[in-house]
Amino acid sequence: MNLNQEIGLSGYWPAGDRLDEARRLLQEQGAALLGGLEGAGRAFALARLWRSAPRTTLVVCPTLAVAETLTRDLEFFLAGQSNGDSPVRLFPAYEVSPYQELDPPPEVTARRLSVLWELIAADEPLLVVTSAVAASSRLCPPEHLLDNYLELCKGQRLERDALVAALAQGGYTPVGLVEQVGDFAVRGSVVDFFGPLLDDPVRVEFFGDEIESLRRFDPSDQRSQLPLREAGLIPCLPVDLSPEAAKRAVERLRKLAREEGLSTRRLAELVEKIELRAPFSGLESLLPVFFKNAGDLFTYLPEDAWFYILEPAEVDNRLKGEAEDMERQFAEAREDGRVVLSPPMLRRTPGQMAQRLGERPHLLCRALAMGLEEPGEAALVRLKAETFPGLHQDLKRGGEGSVITRFLGWVGAQQELGRSVTLVCRSRSQVERLAELLTEREVAVKVVGVVSETWPAGPGDTALFLMEGVLTAGLAPAELPVCFITEDEVFGAPRVVRHKAPPRLSEMMAALDDMEPGDLVVHMDHGVGRYEGLTTVAVGAAESDFLHLTFAGGDKLYLPADRMGLISKYRGPEDAKPKLDRLGGRAWLRVKGRAKKAVEAIAHDLVELYAARSVAKGTSFTQPDSGFREFEAGFPWEETPDQARAIQDVLADLSAPKPMDRLVCGDVGFGKTEVALRAAYLVAMQGRQVAFLVPTTVLAEQHYQTFVERLVDQPLEVASLSRFKTPSQQREVLAGLKAGTVDIVIGTHRLLSKDVEFNDLGLMVVDEEQRFGVKDKERLKKMRRLVDVLTLTATPIPRTLQMSLSGLRDLSVINTPPADRQSIKTYVAAFTPKAMAQAVEREMAREGQVFLVHNRVQDIAKMATMVQRLVPGARVGIAHGQLPEKELERVMMSFVRRELDVLVCTTIIESGLDIPSANTIIINNADKFGLSQIYQLRGRVGRSGRRAYAYLFVRSEQSLSRQAAKRLKALMDFTQLGAGFAIAMHDLQIRGAGNMLGEAQSGVAAEVGYELYLRMLEEAIARLKGEAPPEGPEPELKLGLPAHLPESYVPDPEVRLSLYRRLSGVRKPEQLEQVVSEMNDRFGPPPAAAGNLLAGVELKVLLRHMHSDRLDLSSDGLMAYFTQTEGLNLDRLLAMAQEQPNKVRVFPDGRVKLTLATDRPPLEQAKQFLQYISRGGN
Repeated sequence: MNLNQEIGLSGYWPAGDRLDEARRLLQEQGAALLGGLEGAGRAFALARLWRSAPRTTLVVCPTLAVAETLTRDLEFFLAGQSNGDSPVRLFPAYEVSPYQELDPPPEVTARRLSVLWELIAADEPLLVVTSAVAASSRLCPPEHLLDNYLELCKGQRLERDALVAALAQGGYTPVGLVEQVGDFAVRGSVVDFFGPLLDDPVRVEFFGDEIESLRRFDPSDQRSQLPLREAGLIPCLPVDLSPEAAKRAVERLRKLAREEGLSTRRLAELVEKIELRAPFSGLESLLPVFFKNAGDLFTYLPEDAWFYILEPAEVDNRLKGEAEDMERQFAEAREDGRVVLSPPMLRRTPGQMAQRLGERPHLLCRALAMGLEEPGEAALVRLKAETFPGLHQDLKRGGEGSVITRFLGWVGAQQELGRSVTLVCRSRSQVERLAELLTEREVAVKVVGVVSETWPAGPGDTALFLMEGVLTAGLAPAELPVCFITEDEVFGAPRVVRHKAPPRLSEMMAALDDMEPGDLVVHMDHGVGRYEGLTTVAVGAAESDFLHLTFAGGDKLYLPADRMGLISKYRGPEDAKPKLDRLGGRAWLRVKGRAKKAVEAIAHDLVELYAARSVAKGTSFTQPDSGFREFEAGFPWEETPDQARAIQDVLADLSAPKPMDRLVCGDVGFGKTEVALRAAYLVAMQGRQVAFLVPTTVLAEQHYQTFVERLVDQPLEVASLSRFKTPSQQREVLAGLKAGTVDIVIGTHRLLSKDVEFNDLGLMVVDEEQRFGVKDKERLKKMRRLVDVLTLTATPIPRTLQMSLSGLRDLSVINTPPADRQSIKTYVAAFTPKAMAQAVEREMAREGQVFLVHNRVQDIAKMATMVQRLVPGARVGIAHGQLPEKELERVMMSFVRRELDVLVCTTIIESGLDIPSANTIIINNADKFGLSQIYQLRGRVGRSGRRAYAYLFVRSEQSLSRQAAKRLKALMDFTQLGAGFAIAMHDLQIRGAGNMLGEAQSGVAAEVGYELYLRMLEEAIARLKGEAPPEGPEPELKLGLPAHLPESYVPDPEVRLSLYRRLSGVRKPEQLEQVVSEMNDRFGPPPAAAGNLLAGVELKVLLRHMHSDRLDLSSDGLMAYFTQTEGLNLDRLLAMAQEQPNKVRVFPDGRVKLTLATDRPPLEQAKQFLQYISRGGN
């Protein structure tokens, strides 16, 4: 098959150039040397070479970083070339040593297994890119995947238990919710699993011994998505857990221990774990002993495979260096008495690798190849490509007009050389924005989808091509009429790696309360109690689920699970330790009374402020023009939907006649600063001044640098005002503000001093307002009535408070996590000085910085001394809240300026700090932190395109409490922002309410718990605005029928509790339909008891609407209790009572009785009756 002809790329892959010579040498002599290229130029040449002779090829790079970069460039050049899919695959290295006692992240293991399976099963040739270390690692043999492969398809005869057994033997872990690769769950006739071969988990539903359906589902909300015709199942671990393999491993380890004189105690512990035949920490570092013959990457390649080896000398040096490190680590592990395998058992030696790489046709790629090679070396083929590393600086410095005008001049010069020019943009929105801008300038633009479409149509073709994609750098290959340039090289934006966007947070996961036995809860009527667990109790002839609560004095309360809306998990300040209330005691009534008064006061202030603002007059700024769109084009990321909405909200506010007072809320790194930048640009370009107020000098410096970089090409003067400025510099800035020569100023509360005079202030941006003092806030309150104010906060706001504030304060929430960050690889391990030192050394080896969080001021200096002793080359600083303010600022700025390598600190780490070079965080005693705290701390790293690492050290994994272990597992599971993030975010939202409400309000909220406080605030605001309260009374139901979720239907108690919480929150029929649909999807058709529960929830929706607080169902009939007649159709009810007195009775105290027929289900009759007598009913 001639692929060149088949895909019509004869022009794209021209014959007769130097690459033909390289291909001929590989085919005839088995070796060639390609010289003169590196980076994207090399990737372009390798892509063309591979396409001209497509076969499975292994590309070996010196490091994983080089492999990742090359993969991205190859994917760009080969996208859409092979059946519409890229043939490029990255085989990643484990970035932890087998001697480090750290498990590799499950997603990396899954990716490796997926690539290995594709090498076995793929019909098309692949281009596999890997690092030297990954290529040298011992792997499971291909038979392990082939023998354990299971094809699943609809209609297939297969016992459910056979699938479960295959999952267990494949290393999958049984869980309640399938959320990450390697999980599986069994619920009656439904089996969920998340394997390496698909991006999403799979739901298999059985009917007897037959697969009735296969569906993908979203792990963030557990809902099914697309049906599947078939799905492949392979092991999720590269280790054989069969009885034979486990026996083999134990025998080999015992033999090794005898020969080497290893610790019998350590051996016994290891044997015990292996004999359980389940995954455990450190299992993969024992891989070779489980197989008769372990494989490697080469055993998966076909006979006709070729090798491309990048910088062979560097590859060799890397292998030798790694071998030395392995020998040292092996010796240290043996000194510690650990049972570990020797380096030759785990990796190929450098000599073996050289032999392996020389066995097949191989292309050696060197950037510097002078043609003076050693005798016997491969023949040299030299290629050239022009690159444009200084283009942005040239465009920024010289000539008239904007950057785009000067860029178009550069494009013309390239076209005169006979080259087509393709501008590569990272996002579709940027392509569309530039296409519109250039079309307005009457530039011929062609938007293309693949590289093959960028070839010039013919002489005189002056179209500028725009293409979405990720390319690390621009290039113009010699002798080819094409030129590629990236948007970064034009606009000077930082290069950012784009990753798959994490899923949006679903309602279910965001509302998950993670309530466990022992947690404090707040009962609306009885106060603070303790949740002891979910229990099933028989009431008469019917079984129901109850929440067991205990109060002061040992009082017990069994709350029906369908009335969970009466309780909420207690959440207050970190240090709050509320006392339990007594059932029927008066103390709780007093606390609620205080809270009600406080709530009414803040509600009154909010409503009054809104009224004042609604009549004030402000400046209407003109709408954005083409200059604004050109400024937007310099934004290096694609706007998330939430961010784009926030920007539109702010621009609309600025063009409206009343003063803007908008709060933009979103986590650090979600893009709030860019929202402020666009507002500042619009205001400053129309001649008004902008002040950006931040809480700390460090943040002022960081924001100042951001503004200067983004506004470098604009005729605007940006200044900063903080203690970092000398008195003379401060005087100069103050004079500029008064004269109007300073357009934008960024500073601390110094900006609110009386000596600061603005010539014409138009916009005030406030970052984290809650962190300013009382006097500063008063000054800001006065300014709000005069100028447009934009407030930014990284503190998440609870959904209830968002609803309360809607219409009172303009609010934009950026909830979409950015899609541009690399995920943070998270490891949990027992603390040892050696492990900590290795983590520091590893980050310093790649010229990065480290946060070391040690939250005990008493011995933080000892920890810093230990780091200095173990890593002598490290520059170590200490930061904690008890340092004098100026000293703390000095240390933090030293870290920001990269004058320190390691910052040993408490949780004081500045929440807004953006330090792209800090990509490792070590959290000591991680089990002592809450999930939200660890999430916030971990968010200090991973702020750039580099891989980030979080090491959560604990004293010992055995000593972890169940709750601490669960918190840490959530972080391990969700290295990307997913459901683990949702749980942490929920926690943060509640605490964030305290920051927004201020100290006095927060103190009151702490007494009743933030959730109840916010519910009370919502009701108070509704009353003041003359609206109906958000909800009627909570109806009590007595059905006299089994109405619960049986354990056989929903086995996991946490999932059951979550479903009860969701059902108790149902207020509309469509909400119930959604839950029922999800339950059918996840658990299959509900049994009778679950059906009764759902019917009861449907009755509750009706009862709330009708203002009924109770309904009893018994053999005598139905009795409903109504507190008012507003929701009733009285005409119908009274008519029924008159026409059928034996069936319907109405009592003076608001009770209504219905006698039920014996031939129809009672719940169905109750529903029909209530619907008929409700206002607006049928």
